[in-house]
Amino acid sequence: MDNRIVAEKYEIIDTLFTNELQAVYSAKKSGADDGKQFIISEFKDTDIIYSMKDNFSKEKCHYIKNIVETFYEDFCFYVVSNICSGPALETYLSNNNLRLTEKMFLTESLLTQLIDMEKLSPFIALSLCDTDNITVTNKRNICFNSHLNLTAEKMSASKSDVSKRVGELICAIFSNTITTDLNYSKDNMPPALFSIAQGCLEGKYESMAKVYNDFKSLLLYSVFMGNASIDTQIRKNLQKAKIKRKLTPVRRLAAIVIVLLLAGGIWTYVKDLDIYTLNKSNTAVQNIKPAAQFTANKDQVFEGETVFFISQASDPDANDGIKSYSWVISKDAKPVFDSSNQNIAYKFSEAGKYEVNLVVADTHDVSSEPYKTIISVLPKPILPSTSTDSENNK
Repeated sequence: MDNRIVAEKYEIIDTLFTNELQAVYSAKKSGADDGKQFIISEFKDTDIIYSMKDNFSKEKCHYIKNIVETFYEDFCFYVVSNICSGPALETYLSNNNLRLTEKMFLTESLLTQLIDMEKLSPFIALSLCDTDNITVTNKRNICFNSHLNLTAEKMSASKSDVSKRVGELICAIFSNTITTDLNYSKDNMPPALFSIAQGCLEGKYESMAKVYNDFKSLLLYSVFMGNASIDTQIRKNLQKAKIKRKLTPVRRLAAIVIVLLLAGGIWTYVKDLDIYTLNKSNTAVQNIKPAAQFTANKDQVFEGETVFFISQASDPDANDGIKSYSWVISKDAKPVFDSSNQNIAYKFSEAGKYEVNLVVADTHDVSSEPYKTIISVLPKPILPSTSTDSENNK
């Protein structure tokens, strides 16, 4: 399997899983030395390929954030995805004693992503919800590695099976361990939340949207995560306290300036001292700029094909988020498309090299560094026309 090249651009590094239905590989782009790796799922079974064709169509593949592209080759169907950066859920829980707020954020991240995945077949969500397939990023977000280990049992999964798995994950998050039973979870979870987890375990929920609505209606949610949450108020008070502490040096500086003015001969000194800048740096609340990032389901297409771009932008500041998006697609340094939507799709009608650029801004209007990628658009192949002689001969 070493040195095998898939789709003329992915070099297989290692085999992660294999059975009669599929194989899962780790891979890198052929000739690339940036160290970036991908997960490639190769489906060989005809029935699975038919199902995958529907679940990973252009209209649906963006429901799983890490999908890079899908394609057919040599009678097999391939799904290529990025690898989440961060510790596995089991490792993260065992190495950290999570606060209640962090557990709430992890649960919200899990449920909101599963709402979109309900548009796919249940066996996809069940496979992604394997604890070995879940990574924690930025301490508060769930990321699913698209390591689709499909078995005949998973292929026959129902929404009830997914609901039970979600209940197990909620219990694990709030018990701070994967290895837990229902009684232990009951002792370590708020009663109102335990009833939701128990409902999931019993398969009572018809949809993840209903689970999420019940989760948001909890008093815990408004206390720890809403706009008026205790956590938010504490952070605001801390910021106010920092500003007050920083005002004292400014007042001292003002007193010194007054004394110097009275002493005379001070104007040259004032010109050399940037009072405005000093005041601004002392009173400004620290804010880290957001990070722009996105994935494209293809990076090389033919004329007339559409590429879907999915934003994965994030903001490292607590209780901050992405306020605006600015997409620009350029060809030969000339913009041909722009948008302020979170995710975009663009049909490339002419051959050439296109630069796709995304800049995001947080709620403080602080902009990120631009995130760029190149899309190669090839001339659409022209099939030879059938001649009259060949028709007569036929």
